[in-house]
Amino acid sequence: MTKIDVKLKSLFDLMPGAWGCKDENSVFMYANKEYGQIIGLDHHEDVIGKTDFDMPCDTVNFAEMFREQDKQVIQTMSKMRILDIHPFAGGQWKAYIFTKTPLLDEETNLCVGTIFHGMDVTNVTTLEIGSFLSRMSVEGVSNDLCGQSSYMLNATFNDIKLTDRQSEVLFYILRGKTAKQISLYLNLSSRTVEEYLLQLKHKFNADNKYELIDKAIAAGFLNTIPESIFNTQLSIVMKD
Repeated sequence: MTKIDVKLKSLFDLMPGAWGCKDENSVFMYANKEYGQIIGLDHHEDVIGKTDFDMPCDTVNFAEMFREQDKQVIQTMSKMRILDIHPFAGGQWKAYIFTKTPLLDEETNLCVGTIFHGMDVTNVTTLEIGSFLSRMSVEGVSNDLCGQSSYMLNATFNDIKLTDRQSEVLFYILRGKTAKQISLYLNLSSRTVEEYLLQLKHKFNADNKYELIDKAIAAGFLNTIPESIFNTQLSIVMKD
């Protein structure tokens, strides 16, 4: 395991929020006091040498997903923002937006892991959204984690770049919603939604809706959420 730079460790301890870093194998190199508290560790340095599979709270249910997120950050050398909603220490439900960035070696400039920063965005609305999203049926996929979620925000995969509207339409298509339902959620005509569906099939080289769903899930879009979804349309969706 790579050792953390002393200056970086001091920075993590001084900065507000939950900070830390992992090596290229997603083994924790360090985490600050706030991260230790939200995870439920006796001491924040107890995290060193451990992985998300070893944490003493229900975030372990998403350990494999966290590892895949880390891999993507390292492989693409790009930042990733994630909405995480879980029962943290003591079973207390919290919502955090985590930003993951590549950790570079100062001498070689090679990526040796990831840096993460978590910002607490817990409020009633966010937790309701998380619960709603986890209950929303996903085509061909079951979710037994009762409100827990980890969504990458505005992520792109395999050079497939989507507009905000395309991302929103795909998000609901993957959750079994019809063009009519999506038109109500996004305040668009059904015809406009169908046009976005055609655009999506073209971008994913899919012959039909079901092939689009299969290819989008295979590409990693199932666990992404467009940030633009977090506006007034959600008050409509949650009443559905």
